[in-house]
Amino acid sequence: MRRAWRAPFVVLASFAGAAGIAASCTTFDGVTVPPAQDASVEATPDVLGGDDASEDTSSGETGDDGTAGPAGFLSIDDAARLCSLAFQCDPYLSSSALTAMAVPIDPVNYSLCMHWMAAPIPQDRVGLAVQQQALQCIAGAKTCAQAGSCLSLENVAPNDPRCGDASPDAGDYCGDEGGTVFRCSQRYLLHCGSAYYAPGSQCMVDVDGTHWCALGNNCSVQNSCIGTINDYCGNGSVLEFGINCAYNGYTCGMAVNDDSGITGCYTGDMDLQCSSPGTTCSGKTLQVCDGYNLSEFDCAALGDTCSTQGGSGAICVSSSDTCTPYDSSENKCTGNTISLCIGGKQVAFDCASLGMTCVPASGATSGHCG
Repeated sequence: MRRAWRAPFVVLASFAGAAGIAASCTTFDGVTVPPAQDASVEATPDVLGGDDASEDTSSGETGDDGTAGPAGFLSIDDAARLCSLAFQCDPYLSSSALTAMAVPIDPVNYSLCMHWMAAPIPQDRVGLAVQQQALQCIAGAKTCAQAGSCLSLENVAPNDPRCGDASPDAGDYCGDEGGTVFRCSQRYLLHCGSAYYAPGSQCMVDVDGTHWCALGNNCSVQNSCIGTINDYCGNGSVLEFGINCAYNGYTCGMAVNDDSGITGCYTGDMDLQCSSPGTTCSGKTLQVCDGYNLSEFDCAALGDTCSTQGGSGAICVSSSDTCTPYDSSENKCTGNTISLCIGGKQVAFDCASLGMTCVPASGATSGHCG
């Protein structure tokens, strides 16, 4: 599997249910991502919320020996900010995150969204740090457009003002001083500055007139892996691409079930393709289909198993869990406090601590901070 993106592809899924690089170059060696803050939550019945809350919501769960457990993607406060924005930007932000980096952001079940963002994440999850960075960017966004620009691919609404009056047959074009590929007729944008693309990627035009995020337009490199970066010439293209496989939870290498001998982004050492975006279980492994391939979360690394019981998607669960995000008691407002289940533990979160109110359920949309 390799894409940059390899073909126009947009998923609108809701979880209700500039220079070339020589072949021997090691430009990407040492590319690092600033570590995201430790950000899981020790779920208790106490009311949590607010950056100045007395509860420590910035570290992993604490075990009996006093050591910190696995961290989540985000702190509970940042998770609440992100999930509230996901509800506001439904379905575009959630579908963008799923397609771009194989991380589910539920836009209708607030507790499930909070669980995915703040519950412990298997620390062997490939690309965990770079995914945390992108999610923290979203959590700090003030608008849907700002949030979408944190991702490599952003699905946009037909009336998105950045696309103006683009007609259905409008072609691609470069914007943001080469930082964005606009594919308004297909309702998505590619953000070349995201960590999915190798440093230096910009909007460039291929021989057939299509626009991509690329490193150069006179490609002569050998297809290779430079750390987690897949550096290659596009098929029938003059462009050189560098994409970070870890951004989607994939490794760069060769797949044992692919005899092409070509390096690419794969699920471990396997080419596991899929076409239906969403989550499922394979034993104790939680698999996320981003519309192309399966990206994995190893529930067993947490001492958990994978379960699809109680909802339309899979989550990691433990025998010691006291609740699930699907329980009817979750997402209920008591004043501005909302009941949540994060990592199998009850959490009462104070929306007011972030300057929000608890918005009761309406239709298919659960109660949430907004």
